[in-house]
Amino acid sequence: MLFLGDILILYLSLWLTLLIRYRVNYNMLIWKQHLALFSGLFVLWLIIYYAFNLYDRPLGKTKMDFLGNYFKAALINLAVGVVYFYVLSPKTDITPKTILVILAVISSIFYFGWHTLSYQIINSSKFARNLIFVGYSPFLKELLAKSASQQNFGYNYKGIVTSQRLEDPGVELKQYRYDQLEELIRQEKINLLVINEPDNKEITNLLFHTLTLGVNFISLTNFYEQNTYHVPLQIITHGWFLDNLSEGNKYLYENIKRFIDILLAVIFGLVSIILAPFIALSIALNSKGAIIFKQKRVGKDGKVFLALKFRTMYQNAEKRGPTWAEKNDPRVTTVGKFLRKTRLDEIPQLLNILRGEMSFVGPRPERPEFIDELKEKIPYYQERLLTRPGLTGWAQINFPYAASVEDSLKKLQYDLYYIKHRSLLLDLSIVLKTINIILKGGGR
Repeated sequence: MLFLGDILILYLSLWLTLLIRYRVNYNMLIWKQHLALFSGLFVLWLIIYYAFNLYDRPLGKTKMDFLGNYFKAALINLAVGVVYFYVLSPKTDITPKTILVILAVISSIFYFGWHTLSYQIINSSKFARNLIFVGYSPFLKELLAKSASQQNFGYNYKGIVTSQRLEDPGVELKQYRYDQLEELIRQEKINLLVINEPDNKEITNLLFHTLTLGVNFISLTNFYEQNTYHVPLQIITHGWFLDNLSEGNKYLYENIKRFIDILLAVIFGLVSIILAPFIALSIALNSKGAIIFKQKRVGKDGKVFLALKFRTMYQNAEKRGPTWAEKNDPRVTTVGKFLRKTRLDEIPQLLNILRGEMSFVGPRPERPEFIDELKEKIPYYQERLLTRPGLTGWAQINFPYAASVEDSLKKLQYDLYYIKHRSLLLDLSIVLKTINIILKGGGR
């Protein structure tokens, strides 16, 4: 809905812009002259909107989160517009300096108004889905808005049905008994039940009798996953993996992805030939040591390979043994900080991609020493090795740094989400959002 509305807004803004710019001289010929050219620009603008998370479900997000992302995207779009017209389209007779500025202002006004109205409609109690939780879990507090300024995005939380009274559930929900469920569904017009105890026979029988009431059912794990974009590791079982990770169905996707990896690695490899000598010289002048840093990493199915990077740390940075990376790591050189923020340090890993040891998108390749420790402390950690590791990934763009076992547990939840849902479309989404993170100088 938001995406289709944005397309309409962009073309409406262009029409109004041309009316303002040409006034009485405006005609259909002027519209046709600008239409094709600006359509190409609008495609780029919509991609940037997506990269800046403007089409994500804003569950638990504030309006300020949206505003911050939008103004960053708008500035990037304006810069892209300048490049588009004055660099990429030198043959056109149209040089719309004034038009571009007017269009940016008008489309921003419409865009802000449209998204604000959309969120108000979606978040309105009149249009939201009435929801009841069946069975309690501490994860509920992560799903509920923590303040009035945050968005529930389409849900009215009407309460929780439990077998016992919860003294301190950690969430502000009305509590009901199981025998009140049918009456509650009718009175509150419930149309979604989120179930936390699917193996409880008493609850299963109770839910069976609600089928005639026209309600929908979803497990708490799936509901949590759909709204937070990661898997609740603490409440999944072996059965979850059997139900959700059908690796045999990924054969075609994996082959297409491998072809794309090779193609892009060759293209970027040729482009990087220009940058590599300057990067190597900067590293050599900044600190002593080898230009290329080699380190053992664990890849698909647990196979160990030698990952290549431009060196970003001082020589002998780990003389006391393997150490977790951390934000503002003091072991990183001045040049290394720049290379990490721009991801230029990962150029040598294009060779790892060509060898088939890595992909452009996938879980972060971890070190064997950490893998052994994490497998012992974190359940199902081994399952992140079902696919090739990547230069970027779902966990990397959603949880920048893993500096401890606890952080690795959180990142694993994002990795499992990616492994379950991985597709060419999700991979493209991750690449676009990675560009956003690079522009902000964050993530890892």
